[in-house]
Amino acid sequence: MKAQKLAASSSDPKSTTDQAGFTLIEILVSIAIVAFGILGLIKVVDSITYYQNESREISQATLLAANKIEEVKRLSTNEPSGGRHGFNYLVKDYLTDKKMTRVNDKTYSLSEVLDEGKGLSKMTRTLTLRTYPPDSTRSFADPEQINLLEAVTKAEWTDKKGKKKSVELSSLIHKRHFIE
Repeated sequence: MKAQKLAASSSDPKSTTDQAGFTLIEILVSIAIVAFGILGLIKVVDSITYYQNESREISQATLLAANKIEEVKRLSTNEPSGGRHGFNYLVKDYLTDKKMTRVNDKTYSLSEVLDEGKGLSKMTRTLTLRTYPPDSTRSFADPEQINLLEAVTKAEWTDKKGKKKSVELSSLIHKRHFIE
């Protein structure tokens, strides 16, 4: 009787279609779908990492430029205290103390390469001091006549993809007149 059941079940067409499991083609298609999904995630993670680095570099460049502007503003404000700094120091001695390059009678410039490390790009920070307004006849040849300076700081770097980036900040610095 058992032999009859075995013979009947092996010739029964339903017995081969009732099997549970996946075919090889189904497994290959599933693997391909998962692989494409993982490749897409890798691309997204790479993009996120790039933009995080770009944001960090822009923040660092802005900080470096702002610090230089604040340094120049700080140097221009010490006149009432009798210190050696002040606006006159800025338009005379600062130019030589910092070995700034004369561009023309109205403009001086200083570039410095900064490498902050910590995975950040090497940056070049350029400070430019020029008389303001640009069309005025005042120049560094007669610093006593200068009442207003424009301080421009530009930080430049090359990102991980080889693109040139820069941040530029400027400030007007006015000569204060004190009544004694």
